Amino acid sequence: MKLKISRVEALPPARLRFKWANRNYSEVDVSEYLKSPGHERLRDPAFFARAQVEEWGHGVEWPGADVGIPAEALYRLSREQAGDAFPTADFNAWMKRNALSLTTAANALHLTRRTIIYYSTGAKPIPAYIGLACKGWEVTHRPRANAARTAKQHAVRRGRPRSR
Repeated sequence: MKLKISRVEALPPARLRFKWANRNYSEVDVSEYLKSPGHERLRDPAFFARAQVEEWGHGVEWPGADVGIPAEALYRLSREQAGDAFPTADFNAWMKRNALSLTTAANALHLTRRTIIYYSTGAKPIPAYIGLACKGWEVTHRPRANAARTAKQHAVRRGRPRSR
């Protein structure tokens, strides 16, 4: 099913309130888009206020600019900001912190590589349980690093550095 937006209201400086075709409402902070290249004009509150639903309802656009945000991205942001999805940035940080490729992350979480691509690019919201799985994987697969960090923290708290 393709997501469709039926109405949008801009709330400058960086929030959008919109109605989905299924009659549900969402409100999202899109400030991350205002920081990205090509979206500079959206930083002007007067211009931002001109947001409108794109022709077929598959996103939000601003007239007079080749700038828009797809409905799928708005849906993902609304889920993340409501706490119903694991943030894409946190997922990518987990992969980087643990030196995981798309394939090794897929193997670690018992998911397909394609699903990891969807999650890492923000194409689909990441279910909260996947976020918990990432945290659990990290705890169980990095015990030596965690133990060394904990020992060092305890030594610093006691006032003497730990010798190696």
